[in-house]
Amino acid sequence: MTTYTIVKHIHMTAALASGAFFLLRGLWMMQESSFFNARIVRVLPHVIDTVLLVSALVLIGLMGSFPTFVQVKIGALFVYIALGMMAFRFMKGWGARVFMFFLALSVYAFIFSVAITKHPQGFLSAIL
Repeated sequence: MTTYTIVKHIHMTAALASGAFFLLRGLWMMQESSFFNARIVRVLPHVIDTVLLVSALVLIGLMGSFPTFVQVKIGALFVYIALGMMAFRFMKGWGARVFMFFLALSVYAFIFSVAITKHPQGFLSAIL
């Protein structure tokens, strides 16, 4: 197995873990569960998203290029993280937090579609 393949699998695993854990945190937030405020639940997303971003940068280095679809994924990753922070930390009203949560999920779905299609517009290419 090549280094590229190993890093790609780490990246894909981190991407799926990020989305799955984000969804779980959102459900806990909406249910007002005590799990939502647990220390590990507040720390783990930073670890996962750091692995995700670092593995993306390593993949770029191994590829020796910086394709447009990868640039879009990285930019959208920062939007996803910012919306998640707004949903889970900064927004005060329950409705606003849920709205930001669903916006973040939409951005995650977009990132996923860009990764699958290797096209900068992802699923938006069907409607644009």
